[in-house]
Amino acid sequence: MISPKYLTTDYVVVIGGMNMDIYGMPSEKVINRDSNIGTVGMTVGGVGQNIAQNLAHLDVPTYLITVYGDDYNGRLLEESCQRNNIHLDYAAQLKGERSSTYMYITDEHGDMLVGVNDMGICEYISPSFLKKRLDFINNAKVCLVDANLNKQTIDWIGQNVTAPIFGDTVSCAKARHFEGILDKMTTLKPNALEASLLTGIDINDEHSAKQAAQSLLNKGIKNVFISLGADGILCANNQKMLIIHPFKTNIVNANGAGDCGMAAITWSYFDNPNRQLGEIGRIAQAASSIALESTKSVPDITVNQIYAKLESMSVAL
Repeated sequence: MISPKYLTTDYVVVIGGMNMDIYGMPSEKVINRDSNIGTVGMTVGGVGQNIAQNLAHLDVPTYLITVYGDDYNGRLLEESCQRNNIHLDYAAQLKGERSSTYMYITDEHGDMLVGVNDMGICEYISPSFLKKRLDFINNAKVCLVDANLNKQTIDWIGQNVTAPIFGDTVSCAKARHFEGILDKMTTLKPNALEASLLTGIDINDEHSAKQAAQSLLNKGIKNVFISLGADGILCANNQKMLIIHPFKTNIVNANGAGDCGMAAITWSYFDNPNRQLGEIGRIAQAASSIALESTKSVPDITVNQIYAKLESMSVAL
């Protein structure tokens, strides 16, 4: 459903991964090489899908450009997108391919012991795949890219996409996939470790975080949001730099707060490209707080919830 506030021609494109996540959580201390009593579950995930789902919850018309197989998991992924108003018109279901799947086992405290990712299908999100969809991508108000794409594909996006490019760095191992297109990007949201990798500046306090943000701005990015965990989020552009501290939050689940914050930053630009930097940071922190208080990796977030959180909490600048 498209919010009446937005034109029917307004939309966001998310290019990235969509996984079926399978997890096992033992009830007691893990016994290696043996069967452990616990809980096994499945949930739809993937950074691109998670951000797309958050955006759809925020009433943003959202198109996820991804690939998935014609297997059982692929059908579940497709049905999940339909339920959550994520458009797959420009995605592709590939015959004979396994859908991207991630399986992990935790210890009795919920900390991951081992994970196995089967994400080879994502290699099909290639320059030739995206070229056929380029006109649609370029007409979007935002093109959000997750770093699960390989570097060659992200380089192609930087050379050919004219819509504002937003990037989610995903992990330290994948953050460098954006190195070749930093001067083409409107917005990047790394955490402190990922920003350190991209700049060579070891972030260990506010001063070094600001140095890293300035380094990223000098590379051509227009807006930088560095997540500093419990210390907040550093928001920076060429006019201003400030830290927005976290809201007081009753943390239930730390999974998904980053994806929700990225979606909120994207929604903020989609809703009002001229919004002040500090307000964007507060919106991101409000959304992350909502995610932290939810049992779900993708919370049932709404725009009204963000505004209610902003009104109910005072934030020190």
